[in-house]
Amino acid sequence: MIKKMFSLIPKKNGKILTYNIFKLIPLLIDSYRFGKRYPPGLRLKEGDTAADFALPDIYGQTIQMSEVLKGNKVVLIFYRGGWCPFCNLQLRQYQDLISEFEACGAKIIAISPEVPDRVIMAAEKEGFKIQALSDLDNVVARKFTQMLRYEGKSFEKLKEIGIDLNEINQSESGEVPIPAVFVIGKDMRVLFARSEGGDYKKRVNPGEVLAVLKG
Repeated sequence: MIKKMFSLIPKKNGKILTYNIFKLIPLLIDSYRFGKRYPPGLRLKEGDTAADFALPDIYGQTIQMSEVLKGNKVVLIFYRGGWCPFCNLQLRQYQDLISEFEACGAKIIAISPEVPDRVIMAAEKEGFKIQALSDLDNVVARKFTQMLRYEGKSFEKLKEIGIDLNEINQSESGEVPIPAVFVIGKDMRVLFARSEGGDYKKRVNPGEVLAVLKG
């Protein structure tokens, strides 16, 4: 997994960022600290009705949740951003199984607070087939999952390795969504809701989601 993680280190201006392993260690420590500070918790649970929303995709087109649901169930993945190697690993796992999700009548939509230009850069780099939407200021994410805030030393450690959240998200909040996955039915009812909490190394396995869709 470590080898895969380093292969997914983000690029800046088309160039691979060079990470000092000793600078990465504090970030890994952060994942444990955030795991204790932010236990699993969601705004919506199974059986709740999700509110409709509209967000821009990477090409600037507005995607309305209710319109997508007319022909599909929707798997919503809230992720921190394309700068996060663990998020990229998760999205790649889901993409590898995209044909199985489609066979179950489900469309995968990934949502992050990154500005559209950043999202499209990450999508093109990884060749994502998953539809990626931009949720500036986490307006939609707040209705589904909890927020994790980078501040102080945690924020500065990110900047030391070239990750400036203020620039990436065009916001000074330092907030990113705690990773979470939802399955939304055609009637907007939540069929599945899961988060592993603030320890961002841990992610919801796509096999769990497929089991719900096939059940």
